[in-house]
Amino acid sequence: MASVAKGKSKGLIGKITGSFRKKKAKPVSKKAAPKPEAASPFEKKDRPVEPVHWPPNRLNVIEKLWGLGYTTPGGAERVKLLLPLLGLDEKKSLLLLGAGLGGISETMVEDTGVWVTGYEPDKELAKLGQESMKRAGLQRKAPIRFDSMEDLKLKPKSFDAMMSFDAIHSVVDKKALFSAVVESLRLDGEMLFISYVLPNTNPPSEKTQIWSKHQSLKPQLWPAEAMLGMLKSLNLDVRPPDDISHEYRNVVLRAWTQFLSGMKKDELLSVAADVVGECERWADLITAIDTGGIKVMKYHCIKLPEKRKSVNELMGGS
Repeated sequence: MASVAKGKSKGLIGKITGSFRKKKAKPVSKKAAPKPEAASPFEKKDRPVEPVHWPPNRLNVIEKLWGLGYTTPGGAERVKLLLPLLGLDEKKSLLLLGAGLGGISETMVEDTGVWVTGYEPDKELAKLGQESMKRAGLQRKAPIRFDSMEDLKLKPKSFDAMMSFDAIHSVVDKKALFSAVVESLRLDGEMLFISYVLPNTNPPSEKTQIWSKHQSLKPQLWPAEAMLGMLKSLNLDVRPPDDISHEYRNVVLRAWTQFLSGMKKDELLSVAADVVGECERWADLITAIDTGGIKVMKYHCIKLPEKRKSVNELMGGS
């Protein structure tokens, strides 16, 4: 496919959002609004209300962009491109970090028969993913559990592989997470994941901070050098990571172009507010990538045999 020119992100996003904002708002009826019902004396006051980050209207737009059950770019196509690298089958088990709505798990099971254990750090998405697995009859084959992944408890040597798509960046203590993951992998088990990172050790750029403010989970971005160093400190054969930033941004822009070109004007206007909101979120990320504030990296690691302890170590000597 032809790549999308770098300067196009701003023009495309601006055209989308601007066209909606120019539309005149429909006149509001002047009928008197109904009086609110009196509060029950038994109703708890000042009850905290958790914000809803994934309302149905937003999910409707997102799934039209990335595919049913997906909240991240590339959808099933991207997952299918990566699966052959892991040699999965119905006798193997995979750890999925960032299970989302369940689309990734379904694709993996359908394509390879692998057993998937998914963890999702966003409570709303985890609940939706669990419901999706139940509808698909995969609650045993591919369960999804809510976990912040800050203190993930995993059974040692229980997985043949780990995958993650755009989910690691919200974890603060990444070394603790990956240490747990490595322990959970069997010998020669593989890790294949995509993550956002900072290009250097400088503080996040202004554009990166703008993107960060609108995420449902606060990003905890590590510098690319720190991420690589952390992985190399573990019992892993770390392959040279791939910078897929350019490819990633092009996938996002193509998806938006296809989404908009496939919708009729009336249909588009009916979901204008949700489209604009989602478009702006992705525009923030594209801008951060294009200005060098964020890199999108793909990592591939293989677990090495356990190192034998020396006699001195076994005897508890110094």
